[in-house]
Amino acid sequence: MQNLWRVIAIACFALVTVIGCAAPTPTPTPVPTVTPTATKSPIPAPTRRGERGAQNVPPTSTPTRARTQTLFPTATNIPTKTPLPAGKITRVDTKYKSAALNEDRKVIIYLPPGYNDSPQRRYPVLILLHGYGGCLDPEPEWEAWGLKDDLESLTTKGQIQPMIVALPNGFMGDCQPSYWFNHGPGTDNKRWGDAVSQDLVNYLDATYRTIKSKESRALGGYSLGGQGALSLSLRNPEIFKVVGAHSPSFRSADGSIVFINDWNYFNQYDPIYLTQNTNAAQQLTLWLDVGDDDDKVRRCGTGSDRCVEAYRALLVARKIAHEWHGDWDGKHEGTYWSEHIPDYLKWYSTKLKGQ
Repeated sequence: MQNLWRVIAIACFALVTVIGCAAPTPTPTPVPTVTPTATKSPIPAPTRRGERGAQNVPPTSTPTRARTQTLFPTATNIPTKTPLPAGKITRVDTKYKSAALNEDRKVIIYLPPGYNDSPQRRYPVLILLHGYGGCLDPEPEWEAWGLKDDLESLTTKGQIQPMIVALPNGFMGDCQPSYWFNHGPGTDNKRWGDAVSQDLVNYLDATYRTIKSKESRALGGYSLGGQGALSLSLRNPEIFKVVGAHSPSFRSADGSIVFINDWNYFNQYDPIYLTQNTNAAQQLTLWLDVGDDDDKVRRCGTGSDRCVEAYRALLVARKIAHEWHGDWDGKHEGTYWSEHIPDYLKWYSTKLKGQ
């Protein structure tokens, strides 16, 4: 009997132990509700103003209109070690001997303030070509638009470096423009391009204290003068380094101009052909601008590549560095160019190598 009670006691102890040691079922931990986070849509790259036709999206209105659009950064002008020049520009109305034309040609020259007070100093040169009109005007259109006053003011304020500026006359005897290139067979055969790139450059270097290098020599022009600046520099990259084409026109050898009548000949002077088929443009420091309302040269006609927008597209396609301004208000007229003369002069100054 004693053994029976012992067996019962041991069984009861085992049962209690099993029941007491069983792991309790854990209370579930609440899982926090995940609130969906809104994903931001990618911000589209801003549409470049002035590039019409790039995207079919109207530009977003802003409180102020951006005046410039720079494709490539503009170098900061390095101040010279010499004091700021004082005084006035010396205006020289003269003629130079052109061997290419076998005649004397008119040119107006601006010598910078301080030129006569610094006999050891040499200066970079800027040659600016005129457009179609103004043959009978008493002063060149560049001058009538305030070039001299802007040049003098910016120089004495130290906003541009002192430069020698030349305004050649490219009109023929009948008051028609020469278009700044050498006329070919079947025409008058006169070498109007060489009259600038050779004769005028040599005259300036021989007569005034210029810096005789392409890095210190700029050529610019408006309208047909813009075409001329491109043509002469692309033909002579060893002479001109800095080139500004302000609303340039691009003529065609379709015979509408008597001495531009043969593509086989004109190709050697055509800026479009030279940019497409030579590496001269890669050797230049280029500027290109046109008014956003210019109905003369900005956009091409059907099937044509003779316009500023097409030329700019060519530069981009060939990866040719250039500064582009296509978002300024204005038409194909003097008020557009006169408003931006200070912009032009500041750019030329930053690109020209001075003393």
